[in-house]
Amino acid sequence: MQFETVRLDGTGPVRHLVLDRPRVHNAVNAQLVADVYHACLEVEADPAVRVVIVRGDGPSFCSGADLKAPRLSTTGAMVNSKNGARMYDTLLHLNAVTIAACHGHLIGGGGVLPAACDFRIGAPSVQLCLNEVSIGFNLTWHSLPVLVDLVGAARAKEMLILGRTYTCAQLDRWGFWTEVVDDEAELVPAAERLAAAVVRQPPAPVTASKASINAQALPVARAVQHMDHLAVGLMSRLDNSRIARETYFSGEGRDWVEE
Repeated sequence: MQFETVRLDGTGPVRHLVLDRPRVHNAVNAQLVADVYHACLEVEADPAVRVVIVRGDGPSFCSGADLKAPRLSTTGAMVNSKNGARMYDTLLHLNAVTIAACHGHLIGGGGVLPAACDFRIGAPSVQLCLNEVSIGFNLTWHSLPVLVDLVGAARAKEMLILGRTYTCAQLDRWGFWTEVVDDEAELVPAAERLAAAVVRQPPAPVTASKASINAQALPVARAVQHMDHLAVGLMSRLDNSRIARETYFSGEGRDWVEE
């Protein structure tokens, strides 16, 4: 199947799921969310696929949501949130082992996509920022429990509430990466070596182990995730969220209003 914003490259047991909007640093729009979801379904339907390497074409892995997109209605924001969660859950629970090969900007949704993968490889150019709170929204896509499991509650609070930008080296100290390479040119070869090591392992035990570990790591995730869509629907209408979006890049003062 051909997709508008992503590619599925390769044959055999290893495939590359490539975010393919390089001119906008692979910014997330509704089409990209839909394309990643359907690409995952295509992979899931092929039992020969053992590993999926998720990466971005161009200068960045993924620069997150397009902040210049029109403001959505409450219903539209909730629909977007549900579609993103469907995509994220499908990636998280693929039978195939997933490896995120990361470089450049990882912003917002682009920062939590690697967290849904089983392994993560980082290049020195990585700049990761979870800016949802900074632009007046909550973290959606059912990704919050996955982030907390990966970095811990204290780090997750720091990343989200303060909206800071983190380097590859800082994230490595937190245990975010499976492996770090010295240069972007080494990123894909490193991912393919790791994929080859997975393929050498027997298929059924790998699949069962991945599913069991996910179940153990996220036992109460569903209990909290249902609030994602309601929260983002509310925040899409708040004046303070609008102010946050409009002032995010300008650096001007933020005068919050009573709501």
